[in-house]
Amino acid sequence: MKKIILQLFRSLVTIVIVSIMAIMIFSLRSKLDNAIAVAREANSQLALANAELEELKNAQDKGVYVLCRFDLKDDTDINDYVTKTLSVVPLVRAENGCRFYTLLKDVKSDWDKPMRFGERTYWMVEKWDSIEALKAHIDAPHMKAFGPTVRDMRKNATFHVLEPVVK
Repeated sequence: MKKIILQLFRSLVTIVIVSIMAIMIFSLRSKLDNAIAVAREANSQLALANAELEELKNAQDKGVYVLCRFDLKDDTDINDYVTKTLSVVPLVRAENGCRFYTLLKDVKSDWDKPMRFGERTYWMVEKWDSIEALKAHIDAPHMKAFGPTVRDMRKNATFHVLEPVVK
């Protein structure tokens, strides 16, 4: 009888231990499944972020750049020219396809290395999504109205359309 009770006790202990281990395994399996789901979601988000980053990198390589140089006549009022030109900048920046549009001039410094063009030379640096966007910009009503207001103030104007060199 003692032997039977001891065997029953061992069997009961074995059942309890196996049950506890099974509960632990199922709990760990559940946590592992959750961790796998989180990792898959993170991987999916990372893939989306990488795709967006690649799209941004590709977008930077696309499009066209414009470099314009404007040399003002000796009798042109520089402040009047700058005021008129800067007045159109916000309108241009609001156009579809405009990524960058700014008026530049020589830096005043004592550095003797860069070539200086002088106080009567201005540059417009632009970036557009496409040639079509640039053409639309040139035909925009505010540009049609702006052009004649400064045309006679310039003695020389150059207009270069450039694209990135990519491999």
